[in-house]
Amino acid sequence: MTYRYLLYGMVVDSDLDLHQDRPAPPGAVADLVVRTAPDGARCPEPAGEPVLEFERGGARYVAHARSDGGWRLRFADVCDFAVSADLARVTVHQAPGADPGLATVLTVGALCAFVLTLRGRLVLHASAVEHDGVAVAFTGASGRGKSTTAALTCAAGAALVTDDLLTVTLPDDGSARAVLGATELRLRKGADTLLERFDGARPDRRVSVDGRQVLRLRDAAAGDRPLAAVVVPWPDRSGRPLEVDVLSRRDALLTLLAVPRLEGWTHPGVVRATFEGLSELSRRVPVVAARVPWGPPFGPTLGAELLAAVRAAVPPLGQAVA
Repeated sequence: MTYRYLLYGMVVDSDLDLHQDRPAPPGAVADLVVRTAPDGARCPEPAGEPVLEFERGGARYVAHARSDGGWRLRFADVCDFAVSADLARVTVHQAPGADPGLATVLTVGALCAFVLTLRGRLVLHASAVEHDGVAVAFTGASGRGKSTTAALTCAAGAALVTDDLLTVTLPDDGSARAVLGATELRLRKGADTLLERFDGARPDRRVSVDGRQVLRLRDAAAGDRPLAAVVVPWPDRSGRPLEVDVLSRRDALLTLLAVPRLEGWTHPGVVRATFEGLSELSRRVPVVAARVPWGPPFGPTLGAELLAAVRAAVPPLGQAVA
């Protein structure tokens, strides 16, 4: 059995259930085909230097350019992704004894980020919501509250655009647009109390293989939206009220460069394209630092207050950032 999704601007055809709710249009040609290798099938060892290498806090991954022009992305003790030279087909080789659910989590996030980046797309480590016809993104390192902040705003009436990985397009008209992505919110312990905030149809909930509380929202954004702001949430447990501050272009660029979706790129083309893309994004879209009163418990109107404060602080849509 295979599943077909619209995900980050790609039609993804996968034999892994990726738990996404945006089906691909009927008859659409797949941009990315994902298939799992038979049990015991080994992933060929790559040749050449790594193009991506990261290790921190027990997390380890590395990517090599293969001799046939393709790529091998390895997550230690979990799985290997063998990516074709045209970035259109992926074979998943599961590590012996690894939980298959981990490969699913990595496919939705890290693998798609890897493929999109090599295709030259601008990728942010961000969640995003739609409110009043525009998108607001929340970016930051892992554990800094991106998904929780998105859940707060969705509980206040926003619609989910994506979680954890955001693709942004930069049209010739000088705007920026947020592309539809993941339809589930993956929350850390404590943030799942936000489930009670949703009036009416409450989200479905499940526990992922890595222990996250996963919310599947019924009201998700229906199309790509103009990106009005990128918010950097700073959880604050001091009791101070909500504060927002628009960053200078320089500080905005440095902030965005510091929180890539995949760390450790050494591929010169990727490094150059990422810098240029984020530099242009920081020119087009304001980046806002938000000191957010943190819980649990969270303030009953915090999501609405945050959206209102951000929209009040940023310049009109389409106006270049100073």
